[in-house]
Amino acid sequence: MNDKLVIDMRSIDKYYDDFHVLKNINFSVKQGEIVVVCGPSGSGKSTLIRCINGLEDIDDGEIMVDDINIHQSKKNLKEIRSEVGMVFQHFNLFPHLTILENITLAQTLVKKISKKDAEHIAMGLLEKVKLQDKAYSYPADLSGGQKQRVAIGRSLAMKPKVLLFDEPTSALDPETIGDVLSVMQDLARENYTLVCVTHEMGFAKEVGDRIVFMDHGVIVEENTPEEFFNNPQSDRAKKFLNEILVH
Repeated sequence: MNDKLVIDMRSIDKYYDDFHVLKNINFSVKQGEIVVVCGPSGSGKSTLIRCINGLEDIDDGEIMVDDINIHQSKKNLKEIRSEVGMVFQHFNLFPHLTILENITLAQTLVKKISKKDAEHIAMGLLEKVKLQDKAYSYPADLSGGQKQRVAIGRSLAMKPKVLLFDEPTSALDPETIGDVLSVMQDLARENYTLVCVTHEMGFAKEVGDRIVFMDHGVIVEENTPEEFFNNPQSDRAKKFLNEILVH
């Protein structure tokens, strides 16, 4: 990790009609940093990371990604979307394409890479996520955990500067969660910049450089995993940890 900021959100406000979902958010991420965003349902976590790559518009404030103001112009937004990978809760794979085709599609369309080179990259990524034997299968043939690992591989194919994870394990069967977390741990060791919304507190404790705790659209506290889990500063974080760690 170095001191260069790859994400810098300043004074962000976001509304859904009259609902103030993000309230004066200031949030930054350094290159190579692993940030885990946690908090109760409805606290604004997913909206926060969806704003980072422009899936959600903001009502006030400024978001810089790799020194580019992403909401300043459509051109900036398009540029950033090729540099910020997003892994969703529900995979979003194309069911009519093979696993290999799912990973090569954006490379050929967006990055203008030849089909042969894109397939070579895709096979290497399938090996990274331990699914090289599934290249010619279709999404319907894979388990939820395998689909999520394909989705991670697809994001990596674009060579992103930042990877965003929006509760990547919450839709999975318990026995497949470990395989997905293992791939994410590998990425953390390889110095990727990761921002992950998750309830997987074991992952947060083991892999995170920083924990950001949100509630009711504000960042209540942020700290190292050791401090956050052993010495939470707010009553709200203590209550959250008591509930989630007991269960």
